Amino acid sequence: MVVDHLARVNRDLATTLESLAQNQPGTITVVIANYKPDPGAKPQQAMADLDASIAALEQSLADTGKLERSTQMHAHPWFGDLPATTWACFAPFHQTIHLKQARLIASALKSTARS
Repeated sequence: MVVDHLARVNRDLATTLESLAQNQPGTITVVIANYKPDPGAKPQQAMADLDASIAALEQSLADTGKLERSTQMHAHPWFGDLPATTWACFAPFHQTIHLKQARLIASALKSTARS
């Protein structure tokens, strides 16, 4: 579920960054409920989606100059309007939070398996 969540966030973040880099308004309305964990997520598909979303993020971050020059803002429901450079910093921050979460889940699963 964590991987599926990250894949969905990364995908939409990449789309938003691409728009902002073109100095266009973002086309995705960020609604937190759309990114809640999906208990039905299939692990192999989620991993493939995560790989694709990371590739899309890397591509959207490739031209940092365009992101720095963008004057467009895009709304985040918790943080308000953010410029492209802040959205660009959001990905590693967000992924770090969930990497810690995934490690805790893996640790708990290992402990349960040993019991």
